[in-house]
Amino acid sequence: MSAAAIPADQIAALFRDHKEAIVHFLLQRVKCPDTAQDLSQETYLRLLRKDGLAHSDNLSGYLFRTAERLAIDFVRQRQRLSARLEALPDDAICPLPQPEYAAIVNQRYRRLLDAIAALPAQCRHILLLRKIDELGYREIAEQLGISEKTVQRQLVKAMLHCHEYCRDTPP
Repeated sequence: MSAAAIPADQIAALFRDHKEAIVHFLLQRVKCPDTAQDLSQETYLRLLRKDGLAHSDNLSGYLFRTAERLAIDFVRQRQRLSARLEALPDDAICPLPQPEYAAIVNQRYRRLLDAIAALPAQCRHILLLRKIDELGYREIAEQLGISEKTVQRQLVKAMLHCHEYCRDTPP
């Protein structure tokens, strides 16, 4: 048995004759008028997309069966979403940084960069070699040709400067 193409005027007549019944049928299942309207339209769209039906003598039955399947899919999807939302505790914290926190961190980062930029050249160089390049006091002293004690004093000076600068600068 071959599938017969459904004429557009026949689909239009189905829409006109069964629209309210389909919407009412869907409303009983999904409990939302807007969703029932949307699913009703999707029901007719599926019929329009069909190239043909093997049994085109019962198109209204096909419409109601399609509407029922769409309603079942919708309800299942809503239940899955509801179950996922219920699984979250009320005090759950978003793992992503919040915009306010990101702004504060960015502001502090900028202040620290300003503090480092305000250091004398040698002091800044020692701080960067220690904190960024992770060199030891001896390695820094050898690289710059100064004593380890000078490296330690300059590093303490740099860190105190950055601490004071960041504390005194308004947010």
